[in-house]
Amino acid sequence: MHKYYNSSTAIRHRSAAVLIAALAIFAGGTSLSAAGALPVNDVFSTTSADSSVTSSGSAASASIRQSTAGTAFIQVAAGTYYSVGLRVDGSVWTWGRNLLGELGLPDAAVASISAPVRLNALTDIVSIATSGSGYQLAVKQDGTVWEWGKKSDSSTETQPPRQIPALTDVSQVSAMGSVNYALKRDGTVWAWTRNQETYEPGTPVRVQGLAKITSINVADNKVYALDSAGVLWIFSNKFEDNKLKLSPPARLAGIPAFKQIAIASNGQMYGIDAAGTAWKCTLDMSSSVLKLSAKPSKIFPELKIKQIQAADGYAVLLTTRGDVWTYGKKPAGKEGKVNGLRGINSIAAGEYHSLAIDSTGQVWGWGGNKWYEVGVPQNKTDGMVYLPEKVRTPVTVKVNGNLLVSSFPAIMDKNLVSIPVKDIAKALDADLVVTSSAYGSTYCLKYKQVTVAFKSSQTEAEMNGRSITLPMPVYTENGATMIPASLLKEMGFDVKWDSTRSELNIQSR
Repeated sequence: MHKYYNSSTAIRHRSAAVLIAALAIFAGGTSLSAAGALPVNDVFSTTSADSSVTSSGSAASASIRQSTAGTAFIQVAAGTYYSVGLRVDGSVWTWGRNLLGELGLPDAAVASISAPVRLNALTDIVSIATSGSGYQLAVKQDGTVWEWGKKSDSSTETQPPRQIPALTDVSQVSAMGSVNYALKRDGTVWAWTRNQETYEPGTPVRVQGLAKITSINVADNKVYALDSAGVLWIFSNKFEDNKLKLSPPARLAGIPAFKQIAIASNGQMYGIDAAGTAWKCTLDMSSSVLKLSAKPSKIFPELKIKQIQAADGYAVLLTTRGDVWTYGKKPAGKEGKVNGLRGINSIAAGEYHSLAIDSTGQVWGWGGNKWYEVGVPQNKTDGMVYLPEKVRTPVTVKVNGNLLVSSFPAIMDKNLVSIPVKDIAKALDADLVVTSSAYGSTYCLKYKQVTVAFKSSQTEAEMNGRSITLPMPVYTENGATMIPASLLKEMGFDVKWDSTRSELNIQSR
């Protein structure tokens, strides 16, 4: 039976130490070494993602799902200080701030996550959506809907992934938190609420007056539904005393026929017409009558746009050539073409940061990174990433054939992979003893007849009385301690790396 001790100070149940599995990964992807690592192959053979992706979610492209490695991302969503990503294998990954339970992790006490961590309870997902403020929804391949993330504005509790009952045959979702919406495959729109006291989902109801809808967006208690003819329908919702009231959908006149829209706040709306021209529209929020406050205006008319995303104060545009442009100076203080990006397939706009997926399925991020929402180390004193950087490689960890249950991600850095020691010890039925003193903490990991001891910030360890040198110093990430995985191999475990899936497999012998 697994045991976890602290011989000098009480360690909370929610704290975690992490064991860095310093792996040298050979190009063949099946063997390890403590030194002489070859570069990890992080290039995936992919085809273009569906260009009709919206901020609320999208169906995963069948061609990508059939032709790419499972490591390729097909959709990203950017919230306030956090990010969510969907891979072609149907897995969901999240990173950034978790102070309010935004990420839906088992350990809600983790304040932030600096690299993508997998939500094991979500599988076969084809579309994701975020409210932007910590609440997420996803659609499964079977048409069911799942939720996770922050429970309410007055709570720091998290909601682990769970299914929303009574919703089937769904193709897309749009998240607000208190009121949420689903677009079914037959073009109808459905709404449901979350009880503000119990957080339980209410019974979904069909929104009357809408048909042949192709996408839905929500902002400022308004719902924007685009139909197959490019007509935009808007209605408002009111949720008081756990009761939902919906206004009749009304057609917005005076705009071009759009094939895609993106909604910011305060009535700011963007759209793409059939010719690929991007437009900006502003609703008159002071009037009870649905109308525009001014005529729609073209933005970057010289560009042909295939996707547009929006957040408060700016929009991100993706051209048919795969270039990315920003309209407005957020999030990195500059308007115009985003340098350092090419061959981009999909984009996302968050309050303080933006994300993009390239043709290899790799995610790039830029803008605010104070909570690791960009998914890269913090190298700037102002917490900013001014030029796009590749998000850290997501790493799947399996122990004895099962996904590792952990709130902490495996982290790859210069071909070295780190994994959580407390959770690894539990999964392997090993004993972990932590002794704290004025000189730091000493960790003792024991499995069968092998015992290894190591300290924070050091490369020296002792195994059964024999001194060994670790490939890198023990360090702390996300509040967890990290040591090398080649050490697990020396302890007698079978440790292998699958480069095609970015998957670390640990097996007991």
